[in-house]
Amino acid sequence: MAEIILHPCHPDYCNECVYHGSSFGNCLSEDYNKNSYKVNCVWHYCPYKRKKGEETV
Repeated sequence: MAEIILHPCHPDYCNECVYHGSSFGNCLSEDYNKNSYKVNCVWHYCPYKRKKGEETV
């Protein structure tokens, strides 16, 4: 079965990301904050998202 990929505007989309600010739920990535319109309205995915517990290359 394929993994379900949520849209960036979904409330659970950022919960598994290392950039998720737990206190206010805001994104701590400067790249995301500069390009939030593109993430939500143009790309429909977040290229800056890094899941907690996964290694980045």
